[in-house]
Amino acid sequence: MRRCPGGWATCWRASPSGVTLGQVIGLFLALLVLRALIKHVQTMQALELQHAMVDRMREALFGGLISAEWRWLAARRASDHASLLITDIGRIGGAFQQLLTLAATLATVVIYLAAAFLLSWQVALVAALGGALVLFGFAGHRRHAVQLGRRLGGANKALQAEIAEGFDGVRITKMLGGEAAQRRRFADVLRALRRRQVEYAASASHGRTALQLGGGVLLAAIVYVGLAVVELPLAAMLPILLVFARLVPMLGVIQQSWHSWLHAAPAMAESEALRRETAAVAEEAPPADVPPLRLSRAVKLRGVGFTYAGREGAALHGIDLTLPARATTAIVGPSGAGKSSLADVLMGLLSPEAGEMRVDDVVIAGATRQLWRRSVAYVQQQPFLLGVSIRDNLLWAVPEADEADLRAALEKASAEFVFALPQGLDTLVGDRGQQLSGGERQRIALARALLLSPQLLVLDEPTSALDPANEAAIRRAIAGLHGAVTLVIIGHRQAMLDLADQLVRIEAGRIVPHAEAAA
Repeated sequence: MRRCPGGWATCWRASPSGVTLGQVIGLFLALLVLRALIKHVQTMQALELQHAMVDRMREALFGGLISAEWRWLAARRASDHASLLITDIGRIGGAFQQLLTLAATLATVVIYLAAAFLLSWQVALVAALGGALVLFGFAGHRRHAVQLGRRLGGANKALQAEIAEGFDGVRITKMLGGEAAQRRRFADVLRALRRRQVEYAASASHGRTALQLGGGVLLAAIVYVGLAVVELPLAAMLPILLVFARLVPMLGVIQQSWHSWLHAAPAMAESEALRRETAAVAEEAPPADVPPLRLSRAVKLRGVGFTYAGREGAALHGIDLTLPARATTAIVGPSGAGKSSLADVLMGLLSPEAGEMRVDDVVIAGATRQLWRRSVAYVQQQPFLLGVSIRDNLLWAVPEADEADLRAALEKASAEFVFALPQGLDTLVGDRGQQLSGGERQRIALARALLLSPQLLVLDEPTSALDPANEAAIRRAIAGLHGAVTLVIIGHRQAMLDLADQLVRIEAGRIVPHAEAAA
C-alpha cells in the first residue's frame, strides 16, 4: 500500500487528476447547500399549494353561503358552517399535505422496487407482495379512520356551537346565575372533543406499532427468501438488504399518510355536499349594470302565500296589500302571526310561493329580488353593529360617503349624541355595540339605513326595548321621514302607530279587516 509521506493532504495535492482535498470538501458542502435549498423550495411550494387549496375551498364555501336563499340560511345553524370553514377545512389542508407525501413516497417506492428487481426479481417480488399484504391488512384500520373523522367533525361542531351560543347568551347567563352550569357544559364539550382526538392519536399509534412489527417480519422474510430459497451469496444479498431497509419504513409513511387522508375524508365529503347544496339554493344574481329599482307609485302584494319547510300551516296566506309610495304603514299582530315573514317578502328576502309582489309594474321575483333589495333598508329590533368605530359602521352601508353625508344621516336619525362623544365618529362601539346603550345603537343603525337613501325603509319593533327618552328620539326621527320615504313599521307602541297613514293587522298569516280586528 502506497503511503503519503507528507500526509493525505499532500497526496491530494499531488493527485494526477488535479483535484485537491479543498475542492472535494467544497463540492461536498455545495451539494449539502443545494440539497437544503431544494428541500426548502419543495417545502414552501407544497405549503403554498396547500394554502391555496384551503383558501379556495373557504372562499367558495363562504361565497356560496352568503349567496344562498335566506329561507335556506335561516333554517341552518351558523356555528356548523363556521366549524366547517375554520376547523374542518383546516384538517383537509393537513390531509392534502399528507396526500402529497403519499404521492412522493409511492414514487420513491417504485424507484427502489425497480432497483431491487434488477438485483433479484424473486426477492423483489416477495417483498412487493409482502408489502401489499401488510397494507391490505390495515383496511379495517383505515375504515375506522373514516369513522373517527366523522366523530371528530361532530365534536368540533359542538365546540363551535357552545362557544357561539355561550358568548351570545352571556348576559342572560349572568342574570340566571348560570356561570357554573355554563362552565360544566363547556368542559363536557371539551372532554368529548379530546376523546375524539385521543382516539385518533391512539389509532395512529397502534397503526405505527403494527407496521413496525409487520415491517420486521417482512424484512426477515426477504432475508430468508434471498439466502435460503434463491440462495444468493451474501455479497449479493447486502445491497438488496440496503434497498429494503429503506423501503420497509416507507410502508409506515404510506399507511400514516393514507390514514390521515381518510380521517379528513368526511370533512371533504361534507364540504363538497355543502358546496353542491349552496349552489342549488343560490339566489339568481341580476346583471351588474342594471340600476336599483325605483318606487314611484306603490308596492303591491296580491294573493301572496308562503310556508316554511317542516312547519304545519302557512306563515302567510292570501295576502293582499298595497303600500303607497312615501306613505307610512304600520303592521301589527300577535307574536307568530307572520309579521316578520311579511316584512321579509316586502324586502325581497323571501320569494312568495303563491301570488306575486310588484314594485310599480315590476314583478319582484328571481334576479329582480336583489335589485329591489338595493333599494330597501332595514333596522331590526336588536340592531347589529360591527365591533369597530361608529364611522366604520356607517361606512359599511355606503363606503364612499363623506363627512357631510355621515353627519346628515346622524342628524336625520336623531343621533346627534355622537358629536358630543370625546372621539366623535371614531368612537369604538365594542363587541356588537355593547359600549353604547340600546337607544344609541338603534339610532346609529337607523342612520346607517338612511345613508342608503332607500325607497323602502322597514323598521322592526324599533322602540320595543327603549326607555321613554330614546323612544321619543326615535319617534322624532321617524316623524321627520314621513312623506319622504316609504315606511313600514312593525310594532305595538301606540306612539309609533300614531305616525302611520294606514294600519294593517295580521293574524295566523292573514290580514284581518278592521271590523274583525276591532271585534
